[in-house]
Amino acid sequence: MVKLFSSRTTPPVVIIGLGRFGLALGEELVRAGVEVLGIDVDEATVTKAASVITHAVVAETTDSEALKQLGVDDADRVVIGIGSNMGASLLSASAVLDLGVKNVWAKADNDQHAKILTQIGVHHVVRPERDTGRRVAHLIAGHLQDYVEFDPEFALAKLAPPLSLIGRKVCDMPRGIVIVAVRQAEGRFATPDPSYLLRSGDLVIAAGTAKALDEFSEVS
Repeated sequence: MVKLFSSRTTPPVVIIGLGRFGLALGEELVRAGVEVLGIDVDEATVTKAASVITHAVVAETTDSEALKQLGVDDADRVVIGIGSNMGASLLSASAVLDLGVKNVWAKADNDQHAKILTQIGVHHVVRPERDTGRRVAHLIAGHLQDYVEFDPEFALAKLAPPLSLIGRKVCDMPRGIVIVAVRQAEGRFATPDPSYLLRSGDLVIAAGTAKALDEFSEVS
């Protein structure tokens, strides 16, 4: 049995499936100081992951008893990183849910996969390829420096304010746009006073719907 819990204050994370997504996630978590147990059925994959994450083991990820022997039932957070093999993803997720894990994340490769994961009780379903594609599309299509979409009705964008809005108060933006932070030239982002006048050289973080932010970025 792998002992998951250490003296660290941040609970460890179990990642099932150590392909590109799972390994990249594990590497980033370890870099952030989180203990990670990675599980995969492929020995070569586990060997590669062993030098990157805290623990990496070979096991049948669809077998709840095998997962229990590894202590997965003691984990607070489990991520199913299997995407391309929908059957293995769903069976692994079901096995983890059977162990009573209260915070299960799973990667989905398409809408049907995401729908079934949700139906069987997975708490958080992520679509990394789709979400990354949307983000890049917004960056390419507009004048945005960064973009995060939480859902179509709420997103955040970092951009230089349109020239026509220089000299206007941050509380006097186009309908549907809220300026949540401003960074003056050579400064840091901070919450602005509503009466702050936008200046040339400022960067702003604006909030609104995806459509409103696209239109805002295109204001001349």
